[in-house]
Amino acid sequence: MKKSLYVFLIILFLMAGASCDEDKHDPLGTYAAYKAAFAAMDYGAMYDLLDTSSRSKMAKEEYVELYKGFYGVISVTEASVADRMEELDLQRKAAGEDTFRVPVDISLVTGIGEKKFSTDIKLVKETDKDGKSNFLVSFALDQVYEGFKSTDKIIEQEVGPERGRILDRNMKVLAEDGDVIWIGMIPGQFGNSREKSIDALSAAFGVARKYITGRLGLSWVKPETFVDMIKVSMDEKEAVDALVVSNSGITYRITRDRIYPYGEAAAHLTGYVGLATREEYAVLKTLGYPITAKAGRSGLELIYEEELRGKTGTQKVLVDKDGNLKEVLSNDYNNRGKDIVLTIDIDEQLKLYGAMSGDKGTASLVNYRDGEILALVSLPSYDPNRMILGHTEAYYDNLLKDPGKPLLNRFTKLYPPGATLSPLVSASAIETGSQAVSLISEVQGTAWQKEPAWGSYFIKRAADPGAPVDLEKAFINSDNIFFAQMALKLGEKEFIEALQRFGIGEDHDATFDFQKSQVSNLGVMNSEILLADSGYGQGQVLFNSLTLPRAMTAIADSGNMKGLKLVKDAAQAENRDILSSETANRILELMSKSVEEPAGTGNAAFIEGRSIAGKSGISEVGSGTARTRYGWFTAIELNVERPFITTVMVEGLGDSGPGYAAAKVRAFLTGELPD
Repeated sequence: MKKSLYVFLIILFLMAGASCDEDKHDPLGTYAAYKAAFAAMDYGAMYDLLDTSSRSKMAKEEYVELYKGFYGVISVTEASVADRMEELDLQRKAAGEDTFRVPVDISLVTGIGEKKFSTDIKLVKETDKDGKSNFLVSFALDQVYEGFKSTDKIIEQEVGPERGRILDRNMKVLAEDGDVIWIGMIPGQFGNSREKSIDALSAAFGVARKYITGRLGLSWVKPETFVDMIKVSMDEKEAVDALVVSNSGITYRITRDRIYPYGEAAAHLTGYVGLATREEYAVLKTLGYPITAKAGRSGLELIYEEELRGKTGTQKVLVDKDGNLKEVLSNDYNNRGKDIVLTIDIDEQLKLYGAMSGDKGTASLVNYRDGEILALVSLPSYDPNRMILGHTEAYYDNLLKDPGKPLLNRFTKLYPPGATLSPLVSASAIETGSQAVSLISEVQGTAWQKEPAWGSYFIKRAADPGAPVDLEKAFINSDNIFFAQMALKLGEKEFIEALQRFGIGEDHDATFDFQKSQVSNLGVMNSEILLADSGYGQGQVLFNSLTLPRAMTAIADSGNMKGLKLVKDAAQAENRDILSSETANRILELMSKSVEEPAGTGNAAFIEGRSIAGKSGISEVGSGTARTRYGWFTAIELNVERPFITTVMVEGLGDSGPGYAAAKVRAFLTGELPD
């Protein structure tokens, strides 16, 4: 009896086990396996999970080749299927129906970006050889790609050349070929509204009526001719659409042309393009460019003209049975010229340009750890888009007549740096152990000359300090007399060597054709007056916009002067150790006092809670009504997250003091920009 009971219990256990196995079977498991295979891009495994009907219509090799061919063309690197039904709803469907559809989202990461689309996957219940029911996938072409049909074809077509882009360090576009609106008129569509339409176009976009009628009267114009009038930005599309709807005969085309998303803020960097000359077109024609081709006229567009040029290329597209384009599937941009990637951070560029708004001058932002240039501006500026859009000739003529000279690229030009050079001379004097650094100036008043032989020439300072001046007080007050005496104490040879230590007189590789900085016109000082004047950044000392920040990298970074860099893949000038860290730190202390002391000439750049070392400088050129004053300020921010040197030069300072330029730097650093 006990034996029978034991056998009975074993049978019950085995039955329970079998029941558990049966309960564990998931008819949707094959569908889950299909999604996993899709994510793994294992097309053979996907085929094995199709329903019988689907497999009877397409051989495995055909199925695999379909996916491999299509996804290979668009360079799919990742794929996924996501259900748009809750798991519980799926289970209920599976329990109650033999066939149902699952709404899904398919995501493909391709060579031209991410492609997402929605479709339905039909699941069909079938019984396998073990008698278990499974839901298999019923294949449809729109599971491969959105809207894909059996009559569609992938073809390769020729595509015209496209100019390379100019990009910032974060790959934000500063210049590229993009869509613009080409507004025109078709005379045969005017009806009785010719005059009304002409007036409307003239009023909407400032096109002279005489210009419009002149274009309409050209010999080649026929009733059906599209007579182009003006190109405008895609930002104007709403206004253009309203104009077209309300006025017969006005129409437009979308065409491609050069666009500059940041306009004036980056204009002197990017430059602009213009219609190619006959000589330029002779080259561009061989690359597939049309007669309307453009070439660089200034800035990086000119400097990198040959690299930016594209050439005729190819692209793969999806077309329907009639050959109509459905979608561009791939574009490796084999028609595009080289992209030029800058070290510029356009967000910092915009802020620096905003801080300088309303003034003439130039400014820069340099990373003192690696020498990369993050911002470089010149003001006043111009809109390079207006060289492409609107009435380009009239706009250019106005720029030429503008007394502010907006076409002048000020960051490449030379200017006297004022007392901003004193940290360089002082650092070199400390490094060489010169007695000049221990100078105590006991001059009283605001004017001084070494000897009566100087005649009527006096060196002047802003105020009488009322006490002897040492190096620290000279930094705080930016004392011209002290630094003139210091230069005389150093002597011509040591003074020139002091500036040469910091690369004054050298070319620096920053892509643009910067005018070379100098100590004097002939490289020598032919008088004591010239040497004294040079001591506070006058005389014949001239810096461009990057001379000072390059030199300051040594003071900011323990004596290591950096080569500067504007284009990411361009060669960078060699870094040089030119000071000891002790000397660099001593100068940083002096520059910090200039900012932190309430009476310091750099105090306008003081920001509570931030460590800033700075130096101001004012210089003059000319006399009387022809006199121009320049205000400089350079600031080193001692911050591991923002190891930056900000340098500004304001041209036409008028009667303002050193605080004017320092306030510009503060506005940039705080983001408190003028309206």
